[in-house]
Amino acid sequence: MFPTRALSQVLAVPPALDSLERDQAGPRAAFDHLKIGQTLTGLVKGQSNGISLVEVGGQTVTMRLPSSVGNGDTLKLRFSGHMPQPVFMLEAPETTAKDGPELSKTARMLSDIMQRVPERALPTLMPTGPLLNQATVVPAELALALRTALVRSGLFYESHLANWVAGQDTLDGLMQEPQNRQAAESLRSTATALALADAKVTADPKLLNPMHMLLTQQLQVLESPQLAWRGELWPGHTLEWQIKQGIESQPDDANGTPVEEDEAGWESHLKLTLPRLGTLNVSIKLDANQAFSIRMMPEKSDTAPLLQRNQPQLVEQLAAAGCALQSVKVEHDASA
Repeated sequence: MFPTRALSQVLAVPPALDSLERDQAGPRAAFDHLKIGQTLTGLVKGQSNGISLVEVGGQTVTMRLPSSVGNGDTLKLRFSGHMPQPVFMLEAPETTAKDGPELSKTARMLSDIMQRVPERALPTLMPTGPLLNQATVVPAELALALRTALVRSGLFYESHLANWVAGQDTLDGLMQEPQNRQAAESLRSTATALALADAKVTADPKLLNPMHMLLTQQLQVLESPQLAWRGELWPGHTLEWQIKQGIESQPDDANGTPVEEDEAGWESHLKLTLPRLGTLNVSIKLDANQAFSIRMMPEKSDTAPLLQRNQPQLVEQLAAAGCALQSVKVEHDASA
């Protein structure tokens, strides 16, 4: 096959004759019947010492062709006249769809996976068991469990690989992530539950592959920085946790300069069920200045006064933990 670059070239082509034909040919021209500009197809029938035998219009002629032309190739020729031998222009083959840019196998796979994801499907992590075996009143213990569940979920695996190369992550940590876990059956069950319960995708064997499901979630997080975690903190006490990048509605300075995307804050929404407080909805916003705005909305009407009475103690504990607070509010969830 020819490369797609132009190969236009003038070719003078005397007919290829054996000794008897040369004796009988006289001055007869092989292509007298052709008109200038007429196109023909040539077939390369043989090559030797830089000379090619080409069949054109029922005649076999010799041509010096580019080195990229091989035996058996088809040529597109345009007749240019008698000078005094027949002369043809060798034209570059037309570019076909196959010659055009093509997606790599990996790109085609990613495109196929993303096309199977329903619009607005929120990537949701669902562990197979509780984070802790029993209830805890130690905030640091629960915070560490939540952080580990999110960090070692596999969503940020490639970033962690880069950190490991730079000496900022451990091999033991990487081995905890789904990409390296040996418990394939457990991972398969988790991925199946995710596909059926959250993404609600068509039951397709390729998409139900655990790594395909995880890859889908990674692509979703890249496209729209948001995710959810749904599971048990400890047996019998569930948590629904959503995280997304916030959008600043206020200008960054007095000149009205908008906040850059990488300076935008984050929003976190939690819905959890506690032994004494019942179901509690918590909205936490972290702005570009690293200040927190917290809004707590209990579903039980008698829980709001309890939280309000203990609000100063909560503010004090948050400040002691190094949290810069912009506001803390307690409101009854009227929609419950």
